[in-house]
Amino acid sequence: MNILYLRESDSLYIELQPREAATAWEVTPGVLINYDADGEVVGVEINEASRRANLDGLKVGNFPGPVESIDRPPPTH
Repeated sequence: MNILYLRESDSLYIELQPREAATAWEVTPGVLINYDADGEVVGVEINEASRRANLDGLKVGNFPGPVESIDRPPPTH
């Protein structure tokens, strides 16, 4: 699972599975759920993220795996 904020586009992407999205459903304007070719949810995209959420910090609690902070773009699939 990866959470990525793209400052240039003010978009927040929550990657649930590292698979290519084949289709998307816009739940509400600017909030999309991405699905792979098998219909599995692979990510959630939030446009105009700074308007929709407080991005001053990210809190992670009780996460079962290691939490890593990166200051570089993630690799592309």
